[in-house]
Amino acid sequence: MPSNLQPRLMLDITNVIFEVSQPATPKLDEKTNTQKVDFETKLPVWMVVLYARGRGWSAVFNVAVTNVDKPTADVCEQVVPLDLEAFPWANKRKDGDINSGVSFKCTALEPVETRVPAMAGASA
Repeated sequence: MPSNLQPRLMLDITNVIFEVSQPATPKLDEKTNTQKVDFETKLPVWMVVLYARGRGWSAVFNVAVTNVDKPTADVCEQVVPLDLEAFPWANKRKDGDINSGVSFKCTALEPVETRVPAMAGASA
């Protein structure tokens, strides 16, 4: 869903492999200790830690998943984060210093089917 607040920064994940590093947990509001709801979609927000790797690099990402249902992917399971987008952010602390970073959000985690290729000459 496009935002009226900022342009969507959709990520090209064509040559990236994602694995679940830690299972999904509800993202909690610090003040009320209740599960957060996405501002745009009004859907519950789940946090999942993904390990991503590409050609010559790897990284660990905290990704917010906005979906009614909790993502069920298991640790070490390969997934594709659907509609993965980045959100640059910055805020000023009480002491005047600036904090900044990038947050990531997707709509779902689609499991990757891993199939063992058939061996040449093997009978079915």
